[in-house]
Amino acid sequence: MKKALSVVLLTGLMAFAVLAAKLPAHAKKVVDDQALLQNESQVREQVQENTQKQIKKQEPAKTQEPAKTQEPAKVQEPAKADEKAKAPDEGSVNEQGNADYDESLLGLFEPAKDMYVKADVNVRKGPSTKYDLVGHLSPGTLVKVLGQYGEKGWYYIEYDKEKAFVSNNFLQTDKPVEEAKEQAPAEKPAPVQEAAVGPAPVQPAKEVAPAKATEEALPEPASVLFIGDSRCVQMRAAVSDGGCSWICQNSKGYEWMESTALAQADRIIGKGTKVVICLGVNDTGNVNRYASLVNQKAAEWAARGASTYYVSVNPVTENVYRTEEEVEYFNATLPGLLSGVTWIDTHTYLVQHGFQMKDGLHYTDPCSVTIFNLIISSL
Repeated sequence: MKKALSVVLLTGLMAFAVLAAKLPAHAKKVVDDQALLQNESQVREQVQENTQKQIKKQEPAKTQEPAKTQEPAKVQEPAKADEKAKAPDEGSVNEQGNADYDESLLGLFEPAKDMYVKADVNVRKGPSTKYDLVGHLSPGTLVKVLGQYGEKGWYYIEYDKEKAFVSNNFLQTDKPVEEAKEQAPAEKPAPVQEAAVGPAPVQPAKEVAPAKATEEALPEPASVLFIGDSRCVQMRAAVSDGGCSWICQNSKGYEWMESTALAQADRIIGKGTKVVICLGVNDTGNVNRYASLVNQKAAEWAARGASTYYVSVNPVTENVYRTEEEVEYFNATLPGLLSGVTWIDTHTYLVQHGFQMKDGLHYTDPCSVTIFNLIISSL
């Protein structure tokens, strides 16, 4: 019994020994398999890590390209904005003719002042030569001054029922001496006028009653009477009077016509007289005043049987006193204001057919003869 038990025990021990011997090899295999799996996992992780690094290296290049596309936006519209910011300044300079000045510097006079023009001067929309031209004033013109721009700047005046500016260097409070002389009372017809018309013979005072002597002393009505400036002076000389009567002086305008010429004209205007007025080149800014006065006198003369004509201002080349732009303004405005007066457009004729001038304003004798003949043919 004991022997059998010993054999069984021995057999069990041997089997256990064999099993124990085999166990390390199996365990080692398991360990090796785990190590292999771990290595494969590490390799995968390494590959993934390397892949991610590769991707990360490539990503900056891709993300930076949009930034490059934004550089045109670096087109920095700020720079364009600056250019636009300059535009208003340039525009304001170009639009200064539209009275874009600092009104806070304009001081008004209470009451307004009456002043006289010392010399030919332009009238503008603003207190500077950069502003648009709106007209012209001739020496001796009475101007209502409403204020002044700055303490010693341009005068703010009333001009043709509107407001405008004129240089303060050309206005004064005293009436020019020349104007005062022209308005002196005793006025007689110009000598050339008497020669052209010829007064009627006067009877001895003892044989004729005073009233009758005065009546006979008046000259016969003129057939054609020219009232004008240097144009008429030149025409009269070029045609040797041309059988017409002339009341004309160089450099004259509205003030001379009102104060001097009309008094002389009234003495020889009667039935059948054709009155031809050639004024305006020396004071184109007085267009409204010319229209008012000529309309009034034309009505008076029509009652005597006379007819009135107004001749356009002729072309000029630009000089310090007058521009062609001012002439065209005068010619375009006056016809629409006249009533009972016939307009004679010599300006258009001379522009279309050519003309000659000596100094930009005065004409050669042949051109003066052409102007005279054109006017006579229009009567």
